[in-house]
This record gives sequence, structure tokens and C-alpha cells, in this order.
Amino acid sequence: MQLLIKHKILFLLLFFTFVGSFFRFYNLTWSAPYYFHPDERNIASSVSQLHFPNLNPHFFAYGSLPIYAIYKTGVINNLLTHAPDPYAVQFEQAILISRIYSALFSVLLIPLLFVLGKNIKNTRTGFLAALFATLSVGLMQFAHFGTFELWLTFFTTVLFLLCNKLLSKPQLQTFILTSVVLGLLIATKVSSLALLPLPLVALVVGYKNTKHHLSFRLVIFFFLHMLLLLCLVAFIFFITNPYVLFDFPAFKGAFHYESTVALGTQLVFYTGEFFNTIPILFQFAHVYPFLINPVLTLLLVPSVFFTIYRCIKTKNTTLVLLVLFFCVTFFSQSVLFVKWTRYIIPTLPFVYLILAYSMTDVFDRLSVKKKTQAILTTCLFGICAIFAFSYVKTALLSVDSRIQAAQWAKQNVLPHEHVVSEVYDLGITAFHETIPPSSIELINFYDLDARKNPLSKTAVEEQLNKSNYLILPSQRIFKPRLLHETLFPKGNKFYTDLFSEKLGYEKIYQTPCDLFCTILYLGDPVWRFEQTANVFDRPTIFIFQQTRS
Repeated sequence: MQLLIKHKILFLLLFFTFVGSFFRFYNLTWSAPYYFHPDERNIASSVSQLHFPNLNPHFFAYGSLPIYAIYKTGVINNLLTHAPDPYAVQFEQAILISRIYSALFSVLLIPLLFVLGKNIKNTRTGFLAALFATLSVGLMQFAHFGTFELWLTFFTTVLFLLCNKLLSKPQLQTFILTSVVLGLLIATKVSSLALLPLPLVALVVGYKNTKHHLSFRLVIFFFLHMLLLLCLVAFIFFITNPYVLFDFPAFKGAFHYESTVALGTQLVFYTGEFFNTIPILFQFAHVYPFLINPVLTLLLVPSVFFTIYRCIKTKNTTLVLLVLFFCVTFFSQSVLFVKWTRYIIPTLPFVYLILAYSMTDVFDRLSVKKKTQAILTTCLFGICAIFAFSYVKTALLSVDSRIQAAQWAKQNVLPHEHVVSEVYDLGITAFHETIPPSSIELINFYDLDARKNPLSKTAVEEQLNKSNYLILPSQRIFKPRLLHETLFPKGNKFYTDLFSEKLGYEKIYQTPCDLFCTILYLGDPVWRFEQTANVFDRPTIFIFQQTRS
């Protein structure tokens, strides 16, 4: 009987992992051959310019560890396939390899969350956490991006697992492995330094739990292990990021740029939507409802407070560590000026564990009947499945919205017509097969409200007068301008007049939104969520035609 139960558990976990693998590995070549996502293009460009022994990534927005991993994977593949130059990894090859890594880490999170949930409370908690991860829109979406968010998410979750082991048995080998994983995290992104205190906290608490008293020996123990941790983290960071030292001016410049953008001290064209936003509230209103679905978002707030209450009530160190990991990963990013969706991805495993724990614990404490539990769990499963399938249908099964718009233009826009569009948006490249690039005038509408050398209204009007069509490849410019009239008065007026057809242009095309799209974006793919929730993989395209004679 016990053997049957074990096989049943294994079967269900394998089923979850299989379903999750399908969702994550399906259509990994989406957007080919254009590859619209700017971050993964930057990463792939960095990889493709590497050629052993020249290994300077010339890209320091992230750590170099994943870049070298992608490059070495490409080199091994080239050697196995007898490529003419095995040490040259092509751009498209780098894109695909980076996406495979993301998908793999996303899949591995499913059994990992089962193990963690089981350790936190019981098997039901593990299954519920694994189920949430399997049907997670956020984990599915970022599995298809060749970026580093899932590297961070996976290794942060592994760090949590190892810290739990330190709580129960603070062994040196476990602490060394924990330090290595933390080093890998910081080698992937320097902001992971925020996690640095957590292994030390777990170590000291674990030591105190086993020794039952504080002493001078504990102080010495703590400082020796802290020194070991710092040395190992520094060693792993510099051995995987050598050009931080060899090309320090470039690293320093990139680090300064990224930090000032994140803090809002340097305003750039792609952060306009974050003016006048309230930290924490913004993430719960415009980020989590997309990543984990709105029903789980509503359950998350009381679940966090309930878990904190249980921490205080039971003094359960595992729960305390769970809350600490969630708080560090969430608050270290949510309080920044920029509040991109990708910043919240590393919190998802802890969100699902908190939800799974609080639900199963409440069921047990209220003595909810198994039949009622099954009905409630099935309903929740159904809701998660609807949103998961809605994402798959909208972003992966359907034609890319930019390619779809270009196909429509091929039937309705003459190739010799003069077209105006926005600069800094790769979506316009999908139209090049229909409209020659020489016929497309890219205007920097970002600069309508620039403090230095603003784009003149006259120059815009001249271009609009001699053009027949205007294409907006995404909502990335007009959305913040229409949201913040006082900050962008000229941009606000321009786009307000454009959409109200006061500029002599009428809208002739807008990316259609079917039932699944409506469910996924809660009825509004343009305004409902933080724009990077869909601006990279499913933006809304607008095409306007001049009506003036």
C-alpha cells in the first residue's frame, strides 16, 4: 500500500512536470527571425561577439556567468556538429540556447517547489505549490525569454532549500554549497547581494537550535563562516566575471547607468510609465494579476499575513525563512522607481509556497471536509488552467501580433506608400517585407517633451503631411504620455489628437483581442498591466491612414 502511494505521488509529480515542460518548451522559436525582445537581443549579441580566447562580453547590465554558459554550450554544440568555426556562436543560436536554459530552469522549479512545500508542511502543500508553478503565466512567459530572470529565480529557490537544510543541520559542507549558490546568483546579477545575510541567519539559527545556547564560541563560529561565505562568493563572482576587473571602466559605467535608471535619478525614454506610481500597490495592481492571475493575487495578501501570524505563533523557523526570502526578493525590487514585471519573477516560488502553505493550513485548522477541499482545489485549478491556456493561446499559439499586423498591411497598404513610425521599437522590422525600410520614416516621438533639443511640432507635422500611414508598433510611447499629461504635455496632446482623429489620420487597424486575450489581459491589453507584461511578446499594434486630401 505504501509503495502504491509513493508511485501515485511520483506519477502526479511527473504529470505536472510533463505538462509544465510542454507549456515551457513549446514554440521556443517564437518571433523568429525578428527576435523582438531587446534584452535577449543584447544578451545574444554579447554571446555572438565572443570568440575564444577573446571573452570580453562588452555587456555588464547583468553578470557574465549566464553569458559564458550560453557561449560554452554553443561551442560544445558546434564541436559536436562539426561547425566550420566552433568557437563562433551565431546570434540566433545564442537566442535559442538562452531560451532553452530559461525553459529548463522553469521546469525544474516544479519538482523543486513540491519538495519545498512538502518540507514546509506536507505532501498536499507540495502538490499545491507544484500545481501553481505548472500553471504559472509568469513562469511560462519567461521560459520563452532568453533573459536571466529564471536563472535568478531557480538559484534563489535552491538557496532557500539549502538554507532550510542549515536550519535543521548546520553542516560545513551544506554551508559551502550554500555559499557557492549565492556566488552564482551574484555572478548572474549583482543585485542578488540583497540575499547575502540570509544564509548567515539560517546558519546561526540552526546552530542555536542544535546547541540551545549563545556563547563566545557562537560569535567566533559566525565570523569564521561569514568570512568563508564572503571569500567563496567573491571568488565565484570574479572567476565568472573577470572583465569586471579587466574592463573596470566599462563595468563601472554600466553599473552606474543601470542603478540610476532603476532609482529614477536618470530618466530614460522607456521608464515614463512609472511616474507617480506607488510602490507595492503598483505591483499588486498591475504586475501580480498578470503573472499569477487575479484570483491568486487576491488570496496572496491575506496568505502573507496569515503566514507571518503563524511564524509568530509557532516560532517555526522554516516559515520565518520563507517569509524572509519573499520579503527580500519582493521589497528589494518593488521599492525602486522602475517596477518592471521581470523584477517580480524571482518572488514567484515564494508566492506559491506561501499560498500553498496558508491554504492547506487553513483547511486543516478549520477541519474542512476532504470533499469540500477537493471542490475548492479543483475550482482554483480550473481558474489557473484558464489563465495558463489563455496565455498559451494568445502569445504562443497565435501569430505574433507584429507579424499579424504586417500580414494585414501586406494586403491593405501599398509597398510604395510613405510610412511614419516610432523609433526604438523593433516591431517595425516585421513590416520590412511589405514596406521597404527606405519608405519608413522613424521619428523620435520620445523627444517631443525633451528638455534639450526637443522634437519640434513643425517637423512632426511635415512628416505626417507627406506620409500616408502611421504605424504604432506598441504602446510603449503613447501609454505613459497619455497617463501623465503634466509630465508630457506635448506628447499627450499629440497622441490624444491622433487617437481622436484630429491630426487628419484615422485608425484602420488595431490588433484584435479574442476571448482568451480578453481573459488574459482582463479586458484591456493596452492599459491593464505594466506594459512590459506584454509589450515584448504580444503588443497591440495600431495603424492609421491619412484622411486629408
